[in-house]
Amino acid sequence: MRSLAIYAAAAATATVLLSGCAVLPKSGSGHDKLEQQADALKTTPAARNADAQQRLTDALATIYADSTVRPLHYYSKFVDLNGDGKREAVAYVVGPDGCADGCDLYVLARDGDRYEAVSRIPTSRAPLYQLDHRDDGWHDLLVTMLGDAGGSDRQRMQYAGGGYVPVDDDRTEDAARTPLIPNLDGRGHAIPATTGDRGTADRP
Repeated sequence: MRSLAIYAAAAATATVLLSGCAVLPKSGSGHDKLEQQADALKTTPAARNADAQQRLTDALATIYADSTVRPLHYYSKFVDLNGDGKREAVAYVVGPDGCADGCDLYVLARDGDRYEAVSRIPTSRAPLYQLDHRDDGWHDLLVTMLGDAGGSDRQRMQYAGGGYVPVDDDRTEDAARTPLIPNLDGRGHAIPATTGDRGTADRP
């Protein structure tokens, strides 16, 4: 199980897998809100007549607008993680080479007609689970992380200080869980080069 210090350092210094297009959290923190991404998301078209999937696609297209790596796809699940009656979005962003080296996992919350990035968890792999236990009102997550020597480790994430952070917990494997993204079957949903490209997303 990775410690909080190791995760924070990795999140602050690691090269973003998908061509460096996503903005890393502030130096020294793996869970601060992604302020630069949040600013970018404010320019995302409100799309009041669009459904949640299209709003999420627009948000990810804004985040990855500078990426030179294409095609990009994502796999998503909409679920109320904090009990406020609104569904948050969790999304794995996958490049053309898949997730052999891990993918970016985002947790995004509704902000009016847009989505705001709450957390970015790098080097993630499927499956992703929601745990019954809550911290600060948000369900914990169980994430599969890229481990040492290319292996995979299960990591419990809890909400604290405005985002998800890793915690060491010997009870992780025994925790009651609900699958959110069990696998990456199919092509997922396409992330267009710009938010103005509103083509139909590919479905798994």
